Amino acid sequence: MADNSASHSAQISPQDLELLRKVEAGLQITADVSRADILLCTLQDASHAIVNLHAVPNSISSLYKLNATTRVFTAEEQPLLFQALRSGSGGRRQREVPFDGAPIIQDVFPVHTEDGRVIAAMMVETNMIAHERQRRRNRHFRQAVVWMQEMCAGGALESAAGLGPFSLYDGIYLVDTHRSILYMSGIAANLFRSIGIIPEVSAQPLTALEPQDVELVEHVFSTQRADQQRHETDDGRIWVRIAVPLRMPTQHWRTNWLSFPWEWSLGGGGREQTVDAVMVLIHNATEAVQKQRELNVKSAIIQEVHHRVKNNLQNIAAILRIQARRVQNDEARQHINDAVNRVLSMAVIHEFMSHDENRAINVKDVCQRIGTQVQQVSASPDQAIFIQVQGPNVRVPASQATPLAMVINELLLNAVEHGLKGRPDGRINIALDDLGDAVRICIEDDGNGLPPGFDIAQPTSSLGLHIVLTLVTDDLKGRIVMEQRAVDAGDHAIAGEAGPPVETISGTRAVVTFPKRALRS
Repeated sequence: MADNSASHSAQISPQDLELLRKVEAGLQITADVSRADILLCTLQDASHAIVNLHAVPNSISSLYKLNATTRVFTAEEQPLLFQALRSGSGGRRQREVPFDGAPIIQDVFPVHTEDGRVIAAMMVETNMIAHERQRRRNRHFRQAVVWMQEMCAGGALESAAGLGPFSLYDGIYLVDTHRSILYMSGIAANLFRSIGIIPEVSAQPLTALEPQDVELVEHVFSTQRADQQRHETDDGRIWVRIAVPLRMPTQHWRTNWLSFPWEWSLGGGGREQTVDAVMVLIHNATEAVQKQRELNVKSAIIQEVHHRVKNNLQNIAAILRIQARRVQNDEARQHINDAVNRVLSMAVIHEFMSHDENRAINVKDVCQRIGTQVQQVSASPDQAIFIQVQGPNVRVPASQATPLAMVINELLLNAVEHGLKGRPDGRINIALDDLGDAVRICIEDDGNGLPPGFDIAQPTSSLGLHIVLTLVTDDLKGRIVMEQRAVDAGDHAIAGEAGPPVETISGTRAVVTFPKRALRS
């Protein structure tokens, strides 16, 4: 074929894009069955090719440390790839993996349009050990793998998009047009033996297996499309079956370099058959599904526990409020109100966790909820306190959210009870910053400021600040700084009002910084 790749590489039509989409649809299942990395490449310019998609196999370790999608190759690096892109001639060669020098076998399939143009090439790369193992397997299976690769490069596996993965521990068998099982892997044979079906050494009829196998294979033969079915038996066994239609290539010149005995037709009908064989992949999902169900039950129980704990904490807070109203001593009443806020701050976290214990908790939501509670419980009836939360949504695991809620609560209580004490009104601003691997929370007020000689490392006069210091350093593994600040009355961060500064007042700033813990997936 003439070198037409350079002229056509810049003339990708909608029909060409549709063909590439069909090729991509079959890449993953082909990579899994072939136990190989598959890279779909197109020319970027006359001397560079780009990897449009890298299908990493689930059945074996990848040859690449990182996904190769968007990687650019030169003709010197990949001569066979450029041969396929420029001349439409595929081939096989042995090369070495760049990062460790391990030998691999590379098969390259050109992607042809109906009018014979080459618009891409598919590289199938297998490590030498896996290649030797595949080479020693049943001849029908080896032929089926080549058919699948050829079909994938031709866009004939479009229906395979969305199929589940095929892993190293899944079984496989092949059925020809006579509904005879020509090949069955050892894993598949063991799966059937476990349910009392003894596979025969020689070809046996498909009807010797389960009715679900017969139904699925017949469906694929009739529709000529890949299909996937999950079946759960009365005894709890759950098998997932994937069936892929296979066709003999009609243009052998594309793969004559494979030196494969094409006369070994799986179906016996060759090109006259619309589907020459069906490959069935079997995955035993019983254990995984049972474990997931157990986890779902445990998760539901834990969520219910969090819900009840939240209700109980709110009941305790309600009882404490009643007690506070009956106390005559102002100092005692304040202590009880502080206890109410501490209980409610813990209830906030349990409420979030009652929805999903594994869900990351939004710190901004926690700040808003606790700020509202502090306004309702701690502020004097004749005092107007405004609490504002600013910054992005920052999510942390529940293990950090619980002590963080207590820290925020105590700092807000401290600002209300000490910073804004005796003032008719006041503002508190909570600013969140996501530092990537850390979180910073700044709580500022426009109140009375810190007392002379204040040192948070020795908060002997304040139980709340002692709680804060302990939680920040021991639980959050972070640090806290509290400092005096001068604030313009027109400061937008605090006052939220436009206009030039009118006067300078004192205030307090508390900055808590702590590292993020990994979120559970």
